[in-house]
Amino acid sequence: MAYNNSNPAYSAAMGNAAGMAAIAAGAVGLANAIGDGLAAAAEARYRIRYDDALDRAMSHAAEMEAMARESMRLLAELEAENKRLRAACQQRQEVIDLLKAKGRA
Repeated sequence: MAYNNSNPAYSAAMGNAAGMAAIAAGAVGLANAIGDGLAAAAEARYRIRYDDALDRAMSHAAEMEAMARESMRLLAELEAENKRLRAACQQRQEVIDLLKAKGRA
């Protein structure tokens, strides 16, 4: 069975085939561009979340460093106080030992 090329619908369809193919290609391109745009938006949101988390981590690390430095300062003070107390206790013990020795003599 042969197609009738004199059919107006067939002629219109064949005349529009190139235009329809261009529209289809444009639609595919548009879909790809939308997909790329969505992927870029998702990447941007990820970067923002990552940068925020990194900023919070750096801030927390700075706070921990300050806390560690203060702890070391307080520890040095306590060690110095401990040294003074040990010296005072040793002096008192020496006096007690001296008084005991005098009392026995």
